[in-house]
Amino acid sequence: MNPITGPIFQVAWVVHDIDAAEQEFTDRYGVDEWVRMPRMHFGPESSRYRDAPADFTLDTSLGYAGGQQLELIAPVSGENLYTEALTRTGPGLHHIAWVPDDFDAALAQAQAQGTEIVQHCTVAEIGMEFVHLSGGPLGSYIELLRLPAPARAMFDSMIPHGYRNPWSCE
Repeated sequence: MNPITGPIFQVAWVVHDIDAAEQEFTDRYGVDEWVRMPRMHFGPESSRYRDAPADFTLDTSLGYAGGQQLELIAPVSGENLYTEALTRTGPGLHHIAWVPDDFDAALAQAQAQGTEIVQHCTVAEIGMEFVHLSGGPLGSYIELLRLPAPARAMFDSMIPHGYRNPWSCE
């Protein structure tokens, strides 16, 4: 049995220059609007990286290509999975994300299958939680997201007219 089901929610890239990455997606691929979240801080009380408390800051930006959410991540400070990726391979595809119906069950199943949890963070203000699972031979990571109602509403407010996020009813 698979720990995740349903459509992909997000495709994410790690980049050095978030302005240039936004411009590339806008000019070449028609992503018209971006929501920037500068200086998101993840402290040791809310994040773990490779089984140790972590303390880091990121700039992130979210946009939609049709109904597909895109995320750009530019590390600002501290050691984390994103700085690791930039050091290892440079800018590029970082993870694909799903929002499982039962986050806890999906995470437990992934762990039972021996999948490594590389990074685990919470955003207490909106009750969001996410884990990055090792992609193994895939190279990039798999992200699982716990999205309570406030987080879903935030993402629903960003999606272009005529599209819907995977959890929305038709």
